[in-house]
Amino acid sequence: HKINWCYLCRSTENLTSDHLPPKNLFPKPKPTNLITVPCCASCNGGFSKLDEQFRVFVSMPVNVSSVGKEIKQKKVFEGSLKDSPRLKKQMARDLFKGTLATRFGPITVPLIAMDRAVIDRFLTRLTKGLLATFYSDIDYFDLQFGVTQLNQFGADHPKFKAVTSILTADQRGDGIFRFWHGVALEDRTTGVWIYQFYDAALFMVRHSRDLSFKPSELNSENTI
Repeated sequence: HKINWCYLCRSTENLTSDHLPPKNLFPKPKPTNLITVPCCASCNGGFSKLDEQFRVFVSMPVNVSSVGKEIKQKKVFEGSLKDSPRLKKQMARDLFKGTLATRFGPITVPLIAMDRAVIDRFLTRLTKGLLATFYSDIDYFDLQFGVTQLNQFGADHPKFKAVTSILTADQRGDGIFRFWHGVALEDRTTGVWIYQFYDAALFMVRHSRDLSFKPSELNSENTI
């Protein structure tokens, strides 16, 4: 680890390892290069329900990868929803049909709603852990984080490809977790992260002291 303190509260006591993204998103055998960061037992103890809710959400898009379909069937339908009637009832309540724009034109697909607070908390935590891993010189504790959900078919859009082409690309697992990131040259507290789960669910997280900067202000060399 590049840090020796909890990446969420800076505690140096009772440190454990937090996997980012969580191990529950990966089927067996799991990749050998999963990312872990130090996390105190107090912070790490409350993530299981959050991680389970997020897994349900990102495994539901109709265009998930084959791995995403496997996770949805074995871990979500035969696991989370079977073991938690409350979560199953919530999912049934939040399921609806919606129209999405794709390269083939608008299509109607089943969609599932998720509490914005759940998504924001999960992705902000993920971004902080990846900042600690890849940009350990950046003090992110006083930064603002802004989360945006993108179209689940957005990876096929030319603008998406243009933006991600100038960011640093990485992934864990095949068809499981892809991410792109870049930080500003002058003010390294300003940056953008794009996450894709199961080749479908897409999100963008921006961070800065002031989130008034625009994500379109991208230039070369993985910077904004």
